[in-house]
Amino acid sequence: MKKPFLFFSFFLAGIQAVSAGSFVYPFDQIAKPACKYSAWSMLGDDCKMSLPRISGADYTKYKDNKEYRRIYSVLYWATYNYGWDVGYGSHLWMDISTAQGTPVHSIGDGTVVSAGWQMGWGNTVSIRHTLSDGKALYSNYSHLSKINVTKDASLRAGDTIGEVGNTGNSYGNHLHFQIDATTQAHPYYYVTCGKWKNPLTIVDQGLCRDYLTANTIDPIAFLENGTITTTAAVQNLQEQGKKAPKIEQKTIKTREQILDEEIEEFFKDHTLSVSLWVPWNNIEAGKTHTARINVTYRNRPFTGSLPAEWLILSYDRAGIKLFPDIVIAIENGVREFQITGVKPGKYGISFKIGKRIFLTTSINIYKKSEMIAPEQAVIIHNKSIVLADEKLTGVVFRTKYASNQIDIPYNGRYILKSLTGKAKFCNVSKRNVRKCSTSELVEELEFGYEDTYRGVLLANILPFDYMPISLVVVKKNTGKIPAKTIAKSKADILITNPNGIDKTYTYFPDVISALKKGLMKPNSGYILQDRELIGKQAKELVRNALAHLFLRSGDNQIKKQQILLRMKDFETRAMKFDDYKKISRAEFAGLVVGILDGPPLVIEEKKWIDEAGEYKNMITTLRLRYDFAWKDQFATRYFQSDKSITVGESMYMIEKVL
Repeated sequence: MKKPFLFFSFFLAGIQAVSAGSFVYPFDQIAKPACKYSAWSMLGDDCKMSLPRISGADYTKYKDNKEYRRIYSVLYWATYNYGWDVGYGSHLWMDISTAQGTPVHSIGDGTVVSAGWQMGWGNTVSIRHTLSDGKALYSNYSHLSKINVTKDASLRAGDTIGEVGNTGNSYGNHLHFQIDATTQAHPYYYVTCGKWKNPLTIVDQGLCRDYLTANTIDPIAFLENGTITTTAAVQNLQEQGKKAPKIEQKTIKTREQILDEEIEEFFKDHTLSVSLWVPWNNIEAGKTHTARINVTYRNRPFTGSLPAEWLILSYDRAGIKLFPDIVIAIENGVREFQITGVKPGKYGISFKIGKRIFLTTSINIYKKSEMIAPEQAVIIHNKSIVLADEKLTGVVFRTKYASNQIDIPYNGRYILKSLTGKAKFCNVSKRNVRKCSTSELVEELEFGYEDTYRGVLLANILPFDYMPISLVVVKKNTGKIPAKTIAKSKADILITNPNGIDKTYTYFPDVISALKKGLMKPNSGYILQDRELIGKQAKELVRNALAHLFLRSGDNQIKKQQILLRMKDFETRAMKFDDYKKISRAEFAGLVVGILDGPPLVIEEKKWIDEAGEYKNMITTLRLRYDFAWKDQFATRYFQSDKSITVGESMYMIEKVL
């Protein structure tokens, strides 16, 4: 029996903490002000708190308290502009701000008079409470997101009747809490006095005050006075209310200032961004695109309401149309909206909360006919490139709105080329492989929309000389219209030596000469001169050398056919070399002489110490036909056939043959 008794005792203690006489406050717990934007169901205990009481309805004591001002956003008999300027407005009720879904309780025993939707009030519950003399007063709870009771239901003080929301004419999640002292329709609203008048005007100008004091009671003053049990006591409280101390507007912050502080605090933990999902914000006139507003809370998707009344999307309605253009809540971090192009032009959109603009962006509305023959482009390139290395270069056409023309088809043919410096190109717009084969390289790269990736040309550029490169894009001539340069590189591309090789290196001139011929491409900008050559590199060198000879043969078809046969023969020979196994000097001599030079010389006499074995004739051919000798201490006396050949040495040998 002890455990149930302890539980009941704690339950009573919880009720008493928020009670006043036989009535209780409409909340047991609320969301802490900093957490009120998230749904109640998502809040942890660290984001919840007991509803703080305004002891004795002494508003002057708390008028400068930031927390109280954010929770009790508008007091009874105040204005919307200030919220706490009691005695200067005609606010009939009390607004209590907390998270959507916060449980709302009946303040006392009673019977549900109505429970449902009411114009302006949104989801509303009205409850009749009978006083000791048989008279009644009514408590009202509006803007609920959910109603948990039905008409004529009997309630006890503290029973849950619904959940806080933002329905009806409401700006942000809060409870409209009102107590009526007459038998008018509930919640009571100004009838004769307020007819045809703007509710904001009535409240902010302090109109109809006699109606306010005659038909309603200050909810906090009522709950804080535990002796209200009769009609006479209610009337006495109403009279006292007329004499209650006023709070001058000049002595307190405005609601706008409070709101600015809330917004600033909100964005300490929340981020707001916009994803238009339209390439470079270009939308064809007459088309509609779906965009997203994204909100995160501590880097996680946010669900809840935004601070202030709403997020307003401001824009030029003559050129674009947005729907919706007001956002109140975000779910799972996202709120979608649609953008429709109305008239060609460039239009701005601003995203505003309160008076603060958080984001601005622009939308370009275009006609397809305007984009069919672009006349502007941008060349994207590196400031410098290593000799013979491949670097990605891009060409992006530009609209007349200075945006990139992506995913917008165009006609015509264009050429990317170098005005200065020796360079070649290959189109890699639709390939995953970065490096180009020698056969793909061209000095002038022609392209159209079909040769690009979504309208963007992606090309590899390879420099073959030290002269700085100046790139241009030329629109090809059609009929009588001459070719026209529509883009130039912003600055010349500088050519540098590869890393891993220095000018004092014995074979430096040969390595540079081989690079200029495109026989080997630097690996990530490196040519490691003293690293031992492996099969993969040896094959690359010989293949590129054959391609170089093929191009050099010009229109000599007989020579070209001979080289094609050598290429085929090489692929057969190359199969016996492992890609990642080191190559000896003799083995590489066999590839170079046997493939690039044709039949080797056959001479029986021996003049070299190691002029013997499988590759004897290749070594002899190098010595006699090309006056070949290593540039080391052995010179012509010793070929060192079994020694692994280095990268630099291999380029020296192949240069001697070419």
